[in-house]
Amino acid sequence: MKVELLSHDWCNNMVTFLPFRGYTPLISPDITQRVSPPYDVINDQEKRRLQSLPGNITRITLGVRDGNYQAARKELDDWIMKGMLVQSSKECFYLYRQTFVYEGRERTRTGIMGRLLIESYEQGNILPHEETFSKVKEDRLNLLEATETHLESIFGIYEDMDRAISSALQTHSRELFHFKDSQGVKHSFLELMDEKTVASVVAMLKQKKMLIADGHHRYETSMRYSQEHPQDEKKRYVLSTLVASDDAGLIVEPTHRILSSPGITTEQLLSYAAKDFGLWEMQSLDQLTKALASSKRVALGLATSDGRLFVAEHLGRHDQNPLWKVDAFICEKVLLQQTLKDLIDANASIEYDHEAHSVLEKMKTGTRSFAVILSSPDLGLIWTVAKAGKKMPKKSTFFYPKIWSGFVIYRMT
Repeated sequence: MKVELLSHDWCNNMVTFLPFRGYTPLISPDITQRVSPPYDVINDQEKRRLQSLPGNITRITLGVRDGNYQAARKELDDWIMKGMLVQSSKECFYLYRQTFVYEGRERTRTGIMGRLLIESYEQGNILPHEETFSKVKEDRLNLLEATETHLESIFGIYEDMDRAISSALQTHSRELFHFKDSQGVKHSFLELMDEKTVASVVAMLKQKKMLIADGHHRYETSMRYSQEHPQDEKKRYVLSTLVASDDAGLIVEPTHRILSSPGITTEQLLSYAAKDFGLWEMQSLDQLTKALASSKRVALGLATSDGRLFVAEHLGRHDQNPLWKVDAFICEKVLLQQTLKDLIDANASIEYDHEAHSVLEKMKTGTRSFAVILSSPDLGLIWTVAKAGKKMPKKSTFFYPKIWSGFVIYRMT
């Protein structure tokens, strides 16, 4: 994955990223019973399994029943009272390392966890890159109001890690716990209390801007929450995990689209698509992926209901708006909303999946009309879009692996 870095003359402002006295779980009987993937990727079966474990973070993050958010607050208070969650003796940062195999090579991504000062996007220091769903934000706001606690971290990216600081992080951090999840990802969580190193991290990030990689809903919810409590200093911050743009483990995957709209045939799909796209049939997913990567135009992959694969190159002219270089934007604004608008039923449903092989398996069931296969987003282009004040469509990116929840929480009471 090619990463294009921004010139330093853009970084005229700063983000405020500070240590805090976090609450971490006691390992009883082991850390895997206390932590979970983020709430929005847990299916119903996994939710039931996790919530059956006493002290698992999903009992709070997904513990609302019949709109009773106070029940989640009560359980959280009980954990703290019983010593199931223990507060750090002083303000510190935390390191979160995830080691995994990607494209046949082992990689490690390291994030620094702390509390980030919430600012409006207009200030230009914290940059979003995707649109969000308002309904999700409302639910998270209600939970935040009830618990007064940041239970899950947003994921941000800043430009370049200082090598001396990186070395100090290795030297002065202390591991609290580690485990390997069912997908083979190794999670290591460490505490950083060395005051000199903590101060150097704060100073380094004062020279940076931050791109929200994952957690736009949580950030925007936290912004609204802080605005509703302007006199409370603690509520001006949000729990965040920041990763350097040059981290070798920073992986961005696409999010493919699968549409179900009754009555669409392959012939109709191709006939409509040919109005705005050049079409070439491919013989395999591997051939399709290589063709998308080598295309000189913005190109989409199409998987049809009868098992055929096509590359669709957009033929339209583009202005200077960087979104015209984003395949997810071309998919949403051109293919779905313009080219195929008279073909797709108003009640059509759409699914999202970041695994292309999984998409093709779903297409074999015969219940879907067609799928759009996208390419891995370029991080440099994501930065460019954000810098221009634009937003990519919802679910344009999938940063792998996901940041898990439950290692530490930021309590604001």
